Amino acid sequence: MLPSGHSLFGSLTLATLLVGSALALDPCAKIAGNATASFGDAMACLDYFKYDKEIARQTVDTVRKITNELYVFNEVAALPPKVEGLSLSAVNITYGLDLIIQQDWKSDREFQEAIALLLDKVQDAHLSYSPFCYRQFIFWQPIQLNSLLRNKRLITNVAYVKNDVWPEAKEEWVGCEVTEIDGSEAMEMIVNYAVNNNGESKDVNTCFNNIMNTKSYFHGWDDGADDLGYHRFLPAQEFHNYTMRCAKKGTLPVQEDYDAPFTVQVPWIAQVPPNFNTADDYWSNFCQSAHRNDMSKRNIHYDLHELKNIYEGQVFALDSEGRSAAQNAVGSSKGPYIEFIHLDSPNEKVAVIDIQSFSIASEDRQTFADEFIQGLQDFEEKGVEKIILDLSSNGGGDACAGEFLISTFFDSTPDYPSDIKHSPFLERVVKTAYEQEQTKWFDYRASGFTGSSWFTETKEYARGQEPAVKFSQPVTLSCGSWSDTISTKKYKNTKWKSSDILILSDGRCGSTCAIVASRLRLSHQVPAMGLGGIRGNRMQFASFPGGESDRLSSFLMDLEILGLANDPDAPSPFPERADMGWTFREVYKPTEKFNGSETDLLEYSAINADCRMHFDDNNADDIKKLWADVAKVILAGQCPLIEQ
Repeated sequence: MLPSGHSLFGSLTLATLLVGSALALDPCAKIAGNATASFGDAMACLDYFKYDKEIARQTVDTVRKITNELYVFNEVAALPPKVEGLSLSAVNITYGLDLIIQQDWKSDREFQEAIALLLDKVQDAHLSYSPFCYRQFIFWQPIQLNSLLRNKRLITNVAYVKNDVWPEAKEEWVGCEVTEIDGSEAMEMIVNYAVNNNGESKDVNTCFNNIMNTKSYFHGWDDGADDLGYHRFLPAQEFHNYTMRCAKKGTLPVQEDYDAPFTVQVPWIAQVPPNFNTADDYWSNFCQSAHRNDMSKRNIHYDLHELKNIYEGQVFALDSEGRSAAQNAVGSSKGPYIEFIHLDSPNEKVAVIDIQSFSIASEDRQTFADEFIQGLQDFEEKGVEKIILDLSSNGGGDACAGEFLISTFFDSTPDYPSDIKHSPFLERVVKTAYEQEQTKWFDYRASGFTGSSWFTETKEYARGQEPAVKFSQPVTLSCGSWSDTISTKKYKNTKWKSSDILILSDGRCGSTCAIVASRLRLSHQVPAMGLGGIRGNRMQFASFPGGESDRLSSFLMDLEILGLANDPDAPSPFPERADMGWTFREVYKPTEKFNGSETDLLEYSAINADCRMHFDDNNADDIKKLWADVAKVILAGQCPLIEQ
């Protein structure tokens, strides 16, 4: 029986106060369900989770095992060679991990970001640590910038505004020149940021392109790292101050008749992920690993469902455009892989093959091969004489898809020499793979070697300060299983020679794409045009051509298949939901005699573009106008090969 209406009211008030008090103490509950949050509120939620020394120890132990045992560039990264045209910083990963584990961090986020930043400093985009707990928010700068060549001067331009996240951003700012950012000359600030804060490439021009935002060239490469206007991690500061000048009404920006300059303070705006109500919800949905309580057990069994979701990128609440994504392809690429575009008059003799990704799903291989050959046949029928091979913003993928492209255009050339760093643990993996004829570790072959002897009979090369690091024999990747899945009729190219094709790349042609571009340029003498970058600074057309990479989520699934999950030297799953990528196979450029020198590694070589194109006011937002400008160059023969 209720005591009285007054008492009931008092009880309800007390309950309401208790709920309100709980929400006040829970910074994640404060912003749950909101579309956006301020920088400060988002930071309060992300920093709510306390630093845990045991989680830190287990995380560092896994990263250390991967870098020491499996990362092929670990030793050379600690003391890289001096290469003209590359920005190479010495990063001793082991020493860096020692420093990180010794520090008492204020929050779990700060610790996790320290690991990610350490690996980012190596400037190998294959080498990365992704703590998904702290990659769920998307942080936007409402002013998005690009770089344009305007009246023979490279300027910083407002490409578009995000007034959907910050209504104060004005559409009339689009096209305005940004002259200063945070009190520094804008272009100088951006170049410094590219050099010091972007780990996507060892080429500063590619880093420069990576942090700028050209809307028409976004192929879904959602790395979330170090873009000036887009982060998946907490930015370093709450605001940026932009000083800009805008064209007077009735004039065009190219006329450079400006109103008085003005300065705007622009905040970072956090887009809040769905699917949580409290900090506990956030942790269980985005951070808690299924392996957290299994790490100390003698017999480890991986949660394959979680590993598969991580590997396929099914771990983000928001996609790269900030939309809710129950199934998200961030970190992967699922079509369209390729487009064939026949240009309009007066460039009807030129066509474009726009290859957006080599990450061809196994069920799409036949379609990819059929469309590629059909596209070339259509070009022949239409009298196309020149082809622009656009590899911009292509993150790579399947090496055998790249081999298919090369061999379709030209007689196949021998694969470049490559090898894999040896460790006793990986030797057990390779031996078991050959015994069971399973996993990718069974796909490598070396001339004159049988079975797994290509890996067990090692060679030694100097790397960094280490005089003798063990590697496998030079190997090639067998594409037999890839070829067996397609039944495409043979196509022999008799129409286009090397000089009829032009590689177009903004430098963000990575991994498999980088190796394909390098082989076309070095072995088949196909000229390459660099797009964007810093004016007056020679530019590479390919990035992180390390060879082949793996991710912990995939590697652990291989170990489970091979029955090696309990190997004492196997890296453990991360105690929080996270993944790590690394390069395990290194590729060398062609030389008269192979000697395993670190200076012959493609990853540590500068292969520059033969000519250059910059975005301008006319073509920056219309890719067909850009291709038309490139077509004029190829038709005029203005991009000849330059001796490297």
